[in-house]
Amino acid sequence: MKRVLKIGKVVCLLLILLLLTVAAEASAGLKGIIIYDTIYHSTAEVAYWIRAMVGEDQYLEVKHIDQIVDVSPYDYVIIGSYTRWEKPSSRIYKFVEKYQDVLATKKVGYFVTCGDSDETMILKTPGGTPHLIAGRNYLYDIQQKFPKVKPVIIGGFGGRQVNPNLSIVDKMFTALLEKLAREGVNWAGRDVWESLIPERVEYFANEIRTKILGIPPLADPKPYRKYWNSLQPAKVGNPTLAKLTVKPYVEVRDADRVYFDRLRVKDTFENAEANLKAWAKAAGVNLAEQRRTFFNVYYHGKKSYGGNEAVLHIVLGTMPEDPGYIHISVRSYDKKEKRGSLYSDINALEKQIGFVRGK
Repeated sequence: MKRVLKIGKVVCLLLILLLLTVAAEASAGLKGIIIYDTIYHSTAEVAYWIRAMVGEDQYLEVKHIDQIVDVSPYDYVIIGSYTRWEKPSSRIYKFVEKYQDVLATKKVGYFVTCGDSDETMILKTPGGTPHLIAGRNYLYDIQQKFPKVKPVIIGGFGGRQVNPNLSIVDKMFTALLEKLAREGVNWAGRDVWESLIPERVEYFANEIRTKILGIPPLADPKPYRKYWNSLQPAKVGNPTLAKLTVKPYVEVRDADRVYFDRLRVKDTFENAEANLKAWAKAAGVNLAEQRRTFFNVYYHGKKSYGGNEAVLHIVLGTMPEDPGYIHISVRSYDKKEKRGSLYSDINALEKQIGFVRGK
């Protein structure tokens, strides 16, 4: 009997090895390309970083968008870009528009290098409509514009720019953003632009391996961080500054122009959303869904405070670098004197979702 069991185990191991070999051979037969657009070369650096993690045994070219004349020979196409006006570059839009019929027959991935990567962020500028920004949110518009192209994976990694070397236009844009969009948090250049999260790049590369190539993820992608661990400083103006990793997961800002509360709880998305709805019902907050993706949902929560109807901007999101946790942000753009019982409602929300201040 023992001999039979041993033979059975050997057979199982051989079958597993055979399946892995077949999968590896099948994936090695797939031809892929990473097509990127860049200004300051950070997107190019990330493209080669991803290529290294996918593996030298895989056929994966890396080309600048200007080098592309045809995408039909490839089985999968990864498209990367810097962000401009909360979207990929205009040249990426033109590229996808031109090749959308061919891309619709391929496995496609999108990624962006961008300023902020916190996908619970809401931006409100004078005269503008509050809306989701940051990270993968910057890829929403291009997916709406070209619905034929259905990306298998998307990624928003944060930025890698050295502020003193920005063009005049980008320096002006950053300064304007700092003045108009400030929520009491630091929107200074380095805190926005040097914000790349290496775990997000690693997660994206592993998604190429698993979801597109059907091969196992890298057990330890950290050796490839040589592409991120540059010997150059994060900011030329202050060489002592280290690279920014992630923003604070928990913070409160109570300023004249905005109330901002960011929470983090260990939970499932479904349960956290159920708790949000239970809180809204108890607090008399009318929730109206604004936008939903596979990684976040944005609600307007309307309630009358002291006779004044206020709108709470509430976002629930998941972060690739923080598995098992749900991130929740609550914002009010009403002036302090009109916020009324907002504060007690927020305290009730914290209790409802199981958040403990100070953790």
